Amino acid sequence: MDRHQISFAKIYVIRQDIAEIIVDTGADIDLKMVAEIHQYLLLLFSDSFSLLINKSNAYSTQLDALIQFGTLSAINKIAVFAPNRLAQMSADFSASIPSSANLNIQVFTDRDEALAWLV
Repeated sequence: MDRHQISFAKIYVIRQDIAEIIVDTGADIDLKMVAEIHQYLLLLFSDSFSLLINKSNAYSTQLDALIQFGTLSAINKIAVFAPNRLAQMSADFSASIPSSANLNIQVFTDRDEALAWLV
């Protein structure tokens, strides 16, 4: 599994079409950071891909950044691993954003189940 570090997160390439993103504790994701992660994902993958968003660390995402994240057309599916109640509430809110409506997003409390859903 390849590991890549960007300014606010780690990206693990699990398969040729799946990446796991683990945002650093305390990060506050803004539009510039979304552009950074989009650019990096497009460098890693030549075709469409799915994401496992691992919310085991506490971080925040600005609303405009959250809206922008869901606009990357190369994303096939997004599984969100939310290991606690606060992470689940955050993930459920993120999935309800209108730009996320076109995405296939599911929230899981078990990482293995989330990964199995992507495969």
